[in-house]
Amino acid sequence: MIERIWDTKKCCYTCGMHRNTGHKPNCLYKEHVEGQSDMFDVVGEPSPLLTVVAEPPVVEQDEPTGEAIERFPSVNWAEAFGMDFTQIDWLPGRFMERGQQVALVGDGKVGKSLFVHEWLWRAVTGRSFLNDESHDPLKVLYFDRENSLRDIVTRMQAFGATPEDLENFDYRMFPKFSGGLDAGQLAAVELLSIVEEVKPDIVVLDTVSRFISGKENDSDTWLQLYGRIHAPLKDQGIACVRLDHMGKDVDRGSRGSSAKSQDVDHVWEMTRTDVRHDFGDGIEAVITNILMKRTHTRTGLGDDSMQIIRTGRKAPSGMWLPGGTRHERLSSAQESAQDQKIRSEARQHVDILLMKGVPAGMGRDGLKKWCADHRYKLPGKNEVVAEIVKGIKEYFATRPALGEGD
Repeated sequence: MIERIWDTKKCCYTCGMHRNTGHKPNCLYKEHVEGQSDMFDVVGEPSPLLTVVAEPPVVEQDEPTGEAIERFPSVNWAEAFGMDFTQIDWLPGRFMERGQQVALVGDGKVGKSLFVHEWLWRAVTGRSFLNDESHDPLKVLYFDRENSLRDIVTRMQAFGATPEDLENFDYRMFPKFSGGLDAGQLAAVELLSIVEEVKPDIVVLDTVSRFISGKENDSDTWLQLYGRIHAPLKDQGIACVRLDHMGKDVDRGSRGSSAKSQDVDHVWEMTRTDVRHDFGDGIEAVITNILMKRTHTRTGLGDDSMQIIRTGRKAPSGMWLPGGTRHERLSSAQESAQDQKIRSEARQHVDILLMKGVPAGMGRDGLKKWCADHRYKLPGKNEVVAEIVKGIKEYFATRPALGEGD
């Protein structure tokens, strides 16, 4: 009979580490997980078959042990103030730093995985991304419960990748963790054990809703996911990107609890603003305009929005041509010209809608429904519609002030 290794405070008798923080390499719990997983249920709790032992004896010590210092490190202020924090360790593309935890949100048609796949291919090969500078190659660990092998390989070929390029790209398709990463300690230990083995610079969860067992609307789901996955990764300086779906009302961001945006360093929302198709010599070029907007940030460093152009080239067979797909960031001048065009088009629609009696207080979905009911055709570009909603809100926000001056 094996003794139970957790006390009532959820601390490991063997190595003294809290169960949500991790374990030392010689921890018996890890050995149980690897060699005697039948002794634990799917959420990592001790089986009723295990013997309950008494509380460990209290040992009086005049000085804290090295282990205690490691578990509860104290800031060395002199050393900290001597560090140079002006040099930001950006990851390729400059939309997140090394070790940060980020949510990338978008609807199912915007191409989140496609964007991330090219980003990571360029990351592991040291190539530049979004007009950024080249850099040292990184190591990536990707957990995918969304895309098929055909999707993954054809995308990599469309970027121009080769098998030799992807040696540092550890891709785990449809991993079978022992429960949700939010609810099961065993599942979290399994993921962190893989992280310990691979030693990646970046970890990706695609799509995060596929890796949880709790309800998306429950804040505890995301708080537990942070405690079991994001906090240990951040503590080790490992960046993590979790892909997420947009909610039904796109103005409110990702679906589910607002706690989603509170536990990460940045939330980036991707929206497709325009698509056009050009044809020549039997080749179809698909050009997609994408807006990346940062809606939540812990640091405020870097740009809050990026205008991105995705270009892909299709053969007559419908297959994407090798090396024909890429993402590029518009320059500041190009972004400014495009923003001006969007605002000009939106202002025209705002004037017409106000004349038609559009009411105040509507979001994007509400405006679309009102326009459909009143047989008014809105532009197809999401970015223009968002600017129209903004313009209507700004108009009504000024009405009380105007009334006071009459």
